[in-house]
Amino acid sequence: ELVANSNYVRDRIRRWWGRDANVIAPPVDTDFYTPGTAARGDYFLVAGRLVPYKRPELAVAAASKAGVRLIVAGDGRARGAVEAAAGPTVELMGRVDDDAMRDLYRGCRALLFPGEEDFGIMPVEAQACGAPVIARAVGGVLDTVVPETTGVLYGAATDTEHVDTLAR
Repeated sequence: ELVANSNYVRDRIRRWWGRDANVIAPPVDTDFYTPGTAARGDYFLVAGRLVPYKRPELAVAAASKAGVRLIVAGDGRARGAVEAAAGPTVELMGRVDDDAMRDLYRGCRALLFPGEEDFGIMPVEAQACGAPVIARAVGGVLDTVVPETTGVLYGAATDTEHVDTLAR
């Protein structure tokens, strides 16, 4: 019997191997990731490993274009692309510990998630903290983000469409 962490992965297993799989979502510590008591802040958030497939530079370019405050929490080999796209409203924090990450989730206006992931644990953590998620409508977020309830899912084929949609 095969196991997948999302319907997205289950569909790939069916397509490539012609077999079915049970979906078992990864666990999230909902005793730790909980809503806060303070009001939401004035910033959007991008978080996690800054790697090319997560496309953090698109969210950074969109925030810079829109002139809204964006906090980037994380580090990785795509940091140069993030720095190149960053305008004056973008703050790069680097890697943060779990307590700081929870505080960022609790305070953000929304988590921006422009990449494509098999599951995507950060959107689930953000939602557990009461933060909405703005994500590209692909991958694991299709299982975890409820459109117009816990977030917004958008379609985009090109980098320009990503940036324009997120900036709006």
